[in-house]
Amino acid sequence: MSLINTWIFTKTSIDADKLLQVTRNQFRVVTSRAYSDKKGKLPDGITLTATVLYDDHDYGVDKNGNQRDNNQFQTFDVTVLNRKHNVKKGDVIKLLDFDAENSFAIGFDLLLRFKDLEIMPQQGAAQPQVSSAKPSLEKRNA
Repeated sequence: MSLINTWIFTKTSIDADKLLQVTRNQFRVVTSRAYSDKKGKLPDGITLTATVLYDDHDYGVDKNGNQRDNNQFQTFDVTVLNRKHNVKKGDVIKLLDFDAENSFAIGFDLLLRFKDLEIMPQQGAAQPQVSSAKPSLEKRNA
């Protein structure tokens, strides 16, 4: 006979340090929305949908010998438990201070919570140039 109610003795841990290491802790924000904990236990924050920009991990091969894909360009949701930053679509962020106590896994899905983030400075991002010249409407003779 096996034990019952084993969930009370089971804990799944998330290796956030490894996640941040293999992804170089750089993610591009796709969307953001306000977050409020329904139970009132956690501070208000923002839930971000972000894209993984890098994934340096080799996930090996599957049972058929095919190379497993990595997480580069995959999107995921993450909650940052503060509203100190004005995060906009397209910002590249770094996640800080993983909240292991309030993060968990359900099946293969991760519910990730961090206490803070850093908005990375845009490197080499060219600002769109607004031209004051009006386009010529004259026909050219060829």
